[in-house]
Amino acid sequence: MISMEKTLRLICLAALIIALATGCNDTLRQFIVPLPQPGGDTSRLSHAIVLSTNPVAGANGSDLHIDVSGDSVVGVVNTGPNPQFMVKSSNRVYILNGDNTITSYIALLPLSTTPPPQITTQPSGVSGAIGGGASSTNSIYITNSGTANASVIASNGTAITSLVGVGLNPVAVAANASNSKIYVVNNGSNSVTPISTLDNTVFPDIPVGTAPIWAVMSTDGVHVFVVNQGSNSVSVIDTLLDVVIQTVHLPAGASPNYAVYNSKLQRLYVSDPGTNMISVIDASRIDLAAVPQQLLPTDIADIPVSGSPTSVAALDDGTRVYAALGNCPAGTNQTTIIAAATAGGCTGNSVSVIDVASLRERKVLTVGSGTVSIDAAGDSSRVYAVNSNDRSVSVIKTVSDTVTSTIPAPQQSLGCVNPAACPQNAAQIPFLVRVFP
Repeated sequence: MISMEKTLRLICLAALIIALATGCNDTLRQFIVPLPQPGGDTSRLSHAIVLSTNPVAGANGSDLHIDVSGDSVVGVVNTGPNPQFMVKSSNRVYILNGDNTITSYIALLPLSTTPPPQITTQPSGVSGAIGGGASSTNSIYITNSGTANASVIASNGTAITSLVGVGLNPVAVAANASNSKIYVVNNGSNSVTPISTLDNTVFPDIPVGTAPIWAVMSTDGVHVFVVNQGSNSVSVIDTLLDVVIQTVHLPAGASPNYAVYNSKLQRLYVSDPGTNMISVIDASRIDLAAVPQQLLPTDIADIPVSGSPTSVAALDDGTRVYAALGNCPAGTNQTTIIAAATAGGCTGNSVSVIDVASLRERKVLTVGSGTVSIDAAGDSSRVYAVNSNDRSVSVIKTVSDTVTSTIPAPQQSLGCVNPAACPQNAAQIPFLVRVFP
């Protein structure tokens, strides 16, 4: 009897607890805080990487990583001494150093917890690495100025696997994921060398204009645009035929030194420091079989800007172009920009904002002194301008076209944590920015 009574009491007590919990549920619910779930789209991770040289002879340079989404410094990587150029593949960055070495690491993992950077030494007798590019197979081709060869690093690797003979004084490479050939710009022989990325077969050189200094491949891989600084022109190469199908002549005295291709409008934007202009070449209607005449790339505008442009960047959305107005010495190009920046010869301190619909400069932004390089984020949200004299990077928000922050370059010795404790430890000199991926 007593046992049954206890059982009944337990049943009643349990029912009472359930009833109370049910009735109070609305009151208790406000205290239940859900755990945050992982957020963000990791596939959109992007860094602006700024390459700096060290004014101290023989000292290492550096790569400064700026997170595109947060405008914060997320890492600094030591390079070799006197870095010259930055090459990016699908997931690695390669720095060509002045001591005949190449520093490489995973581009979006610059922190000390990642695998340390790999150091590759060029083969004996090879020197003067000054430019390069990544192929469709993610092999890296490096131009060795003052020679007649290019070094090859196979498929995102870290070791040089072969040397390929090219023209005289190679200075740049045009390549992308859409073509199984790369094109080496030979400044000394006024030509371009096509190379198969499948087996490194070298095809006959293609004659172009005088003193070619830069080249860029269209996004679809069908055309290569070669900037001829000496003859004020752009040679357009059909990559199926490997011949020049058009030579676009720029204004007299243009001295073009750099160009970018925008796939949205299929246009090439060329910086003309000799005339303070940005030339716009329309390549949207190329048709070699058109009747009654062929449709070829043409210069549709030469846009005056408020200074001498050293570099140019185009937003992927096709709405605007930004020019770094560095006011560098005449004839400056990618092979001489470090000397000009180190000597303080680039005195410009502004960025030109160009509207591509009206084809005119619509705004000029004041940044730091010595604006020598510029690049745009892949989502078109930001533009980064490198200021060599001020030793800083200006971040431009494109939604308002305003400078929202300025980030200093790393110090000469990355071991100096507190600048006030070592005031003699000045900043390095930035000269190149590229946004990854």
